[in-house]
Amino acid sequence: MNSIKPKKREGSLRGTRLPKGEVVPLISDNLFKKVYGDTEHLERLNYLLSSILDKDVKVIEILNDELIGEYRLNSKKCVDLVCKIGEFDYVNVEVNTAYNTYEIDRNAEFIFRLASASHKPDEILSKSDRERIRKAKKYYIQINLNNKNTNDKSYVIFSLNDDEDPNFKLTNMIKIININVSTYRDLCYNKNINELTDFEIAVGVIGIYEEEMLEKISKRNEILKGISDRVKKYSWEDDVIVAYDREEYLKEAFEANIEYAVADAIEETTKKGY
Repeated sequence: MNSIKPKKREGSLRGTRLPKGEVVPLISDNLFKKVYGDTEHLERLNYLLSSILDKDVKVIEILNDELIGEYRLNSKKCVDLVCKIGEFDYVNVEVNTAYNTYEIDRNAEFIFRLASASHKPDEILSKSDRERIRKAKKYYIQINLNNKNTNDKSYVIFSLNDDEDPNFKLTNMIKIININVSTYRDLCYNKNINELTDFEIAVGVIGIYEEEMLEKISKRNEILKGISDRVKKYSWEDDVIVAYDREEYLKEAFEANIEYAVADAIEETTKKGY
């Protein structure tokens, strides 16, 4: 099967204009927060988390109040979306536009800090506590939605729990999930929308930046229609476009630095060879 991908964007820093037929993709930090951090429409976040975690999820509360504001100027907005899903479980969802190990490590550090708010990191829980947590299935879950065009695995879970370990420690309650959004975005272009799973659609729509494809996906169900409508609406707001352009600029700069580094390494190796 030949891979069909969306048209490549030409340049960034467009100011307040978008090319005809384009929208800002949900992988953009500010737009993601506006659509999924809307406390009046938690069904969108419920749909996303239920699809990823493969269980019925009902968000009780979004814990980080200040989701929207000056892009990357407010330190409180370093974390994208933290929510409580049930009596015990907490989820931190991060969208990483310019994929790099620093952002992934930073996200993992946050979920450990969140988990350690109620327990010491090296605390060994009592037998009764272990049983209570096992029965409650208490977890602190980190979901990284990465914009990464590689052949790496598209969905990876790092599970730090071992029920056979008699020393049941804090790490038994932490899960980290890395998802390559571009893999599922491309599925939306290559397969019939009706043949895709909820998970493939829910993640794939986050990478879409063409209005025509959004229209096709919105016919799947009312929740996706609501998401599509909000994306088209917010894509013309200045704060969303400015944030997206800055993310694209930083991504291009990051990728250019890697290319320069590789070129320098090859040149240096060649010199040593001579």
